[in-house]
Amino acid sequence: MGVSLAASQTSKRHIEAVKTTSAPKIDGDLSDECWKLAPKADQFTDMQNGNLVGDQTSVKLLYDEKYIYVGFECEDARPETITARETVRDMKFQQNNNGNPNNEDNVQVDIDPFLTHHYTDISQFSVNALGTRSAALAGGRASKAEWKGDWDAATKKTAHGWTCEMRIPWASLNYPITSKAISIGINFQRFQDRTKVWSYWSNVGSQGFLDLNGQWDNVEVPQTGFRPKLSLLPYMLTGVQDNETSTKFGLDTRYTLTPQLTGVASFNPDFSTIQNSITSITYSHVPHSVQDQRPFFLEGGNYFSNQTNINDIGAFFYPVSIPSFDFGAKLYGKIAPKDSIGLLDTNTFGSRNDFVGRYEHSFSDTSSGGLMIVQNDTVAGDNTVAIADEHVRSGKLAFESIAANSAGKGAGGGAEILSSYYADKYLTSMIQFSGVSNNFLTPDGYVPYKGYKGITAVEDWSAQWRTGPLRSTELAIVPIYWWQENNQMYFRGIQGAYSLDTRSDWHFEIDYTNMQFLDTNDSTIGLRIVDGATNRFRQFGIHVSTGELGNVPSTSVTPYVKLRLLKKMDLALNGVFQNRDGLVQQHIATVNYEISPTRSVGGRLVAQNGDINAYFFYHNSGGKGTEYYFILGDPNATKTVRSAQLKMVFAF
Repeated sequence: MGVSLAASQTSKRHIEAVKTTSAPKIDGDLSDECWKLAPKADQFTDMQNGNLVGDQTSVKLLYDEKYIYVGFECEDARPETITARETVRDMKFQQNNNGNPNNEDNVQVDIDPFLTHHYTDISQFSVNALGTRSAALAGGRASKAEWKGDWDAATKKTAHGWTCEMRIPWASLNYPITSKAISIGINFQRFQDRTKVWSYWSNVGSQGFLDLNGQWDNVEVPQTGFRPKLSLLPYMLTGVQDNETSTKFGLDTRYTLTPQLTGVASFNPDFSTIQNSITSITYSHVPHSVQDQRPFFLEGGNYFSNQTNINDIGAFFYPVSIPSFDFGAKLYGKIAPKDSIGLLDTNTFGSRNDFVGRYEHSFSDTSSGGLMIVQNDTVAGDNTVAIADEHVRSGKLAFESIAANSAGKGAGGGAEILSSYYADKYLTSMIQFSGVSNNFLTPDGYVPYKGYKGITAVEDWSAQWRTGPLRSTELAIVPIYWWQENNQMYFRGIQGAYSLDTRSDWHFEIDYTNMQFLDTNDSTIGLRIVDGATNRFRQFGIHVSTGELGNVPSTSVTPYVKLRLLKKMDLALNGVFQNRDGLVQQHIATVNYEISPTRSVGGRLVAQNGDINAYFFYHNSGGKGTEYYFILGDPNATKTVRSAQLKMVFAF
């Protein structure tokens, strides 16, 4: 067991800023002379129990006019067990990473230049023990590698663990323009795969309270060197389909007006090389939602979101609802230290225009509020949705509310949410009232349930163990009671799940549903088993569910496999069999061979109820200079398309 410290010693910690005149060489070796003058952040604590961890981490921090320099020293009593597998840049923060960002030895620095303690304002830079870099810039900025900036990192194995050096350009960050020394939010974290311990320098607790992050004091942000910068990514796409040749041109642009504010525009965009999420075919009372993968909508995407912790209502802005367009533009970022905006407009000439605007103000470290408008204008009519939201937390107790109203042809109804939650060390309790009118219309949103008012509650208990055969456990119970506007029953029942994770990386989960929707009944029980729960390079899983869906007996089996072969080939196999009033099937096979950090070849095959679509690709992207995409087939077609496309993207 680790040594216990008082919370005042482990949270809201401070480190002094030291400006260097001699930059370290980024090679993973911390013997450079300048590091001897650097302040040190040490005494890392286990985020789960607050105790000092056995294998300690210390961090050195320096900066100059161009860069921030971070040096990690990671002790490990068994350095031969240090695990790092990922070689693909930015994979740690990708959606498909098992929902678990920490599945190998890695370190991370979180930088909050405006000291707001809000997730949207924090940029994260992480490196695994192999030296693979992953970054998630504040607000979802810079989804394109060309726009993320040249931040560097290197690692080195030692007799007592491993070390890591990072060099982060100020130009990659949003930061205040001021001649005065300021305080910047900062934190350092480490995940050790052998022990599965996630430790912090300034401990935010198992609840992840960002106001407990640390503080970097007396920083002199760059006064020279920033100039508004225009980046151009023109492309040319030429292709052959059914013996017909076509050529298409377009342009993506990015303009940094200030260190806080960014504009993006796309002329005649092409999304044919984007592998979109595949919609599930399993039975549901409402359409399934999917994650939009198009870079234009991912760029700065966090500035257009307003949700509560219990998100049972959907999304007021759902980018998937906007098809391809002729011209699109976005402006997002900070207009003041506590004020941020997001503006988006897409236009399909002569037929459709979509506009989204959001303003958010941070009242304090733990409270914020915002206003949002979503407008859809087509030849058939126009629709406008106005939304106001607020979020406030005091200690472990938080309150949230959202009010929305729609206007336009056939519209006029509203939606409202009142929510509260209490987050303790092991137990999180939430309760939410929500309601959506029948005539609440959101063409650019995803609000699947309408004409109801109701209460949703969540009780979630979890625990972790640092020794023994078991690693963690979690129990979640979700009772729901919704009624129609005429006071008739709409949706009621209970859902629950219990999971157990072992030290040997097995995951076991039982889920249960007993729910009545209008005049139909859902009653199912399921079992999930996963071998290699935290290892996406060797993972075998299956989920089996049986019972009744919509008053019809139903059984589903969902197996999946993820493997890394030949050290550079990733293979994923996913299947769905559902027997409900007839058998439906969906099978997805994805392969990717990494030739180099910027070059890869692979493809995807989707078989769905008798339809088969296959495509193959070669990419040379993610580095500097011209990018190449060669594709045989169509990544998002229902059936295989006999076509070939070559896309070239030029960076200026």
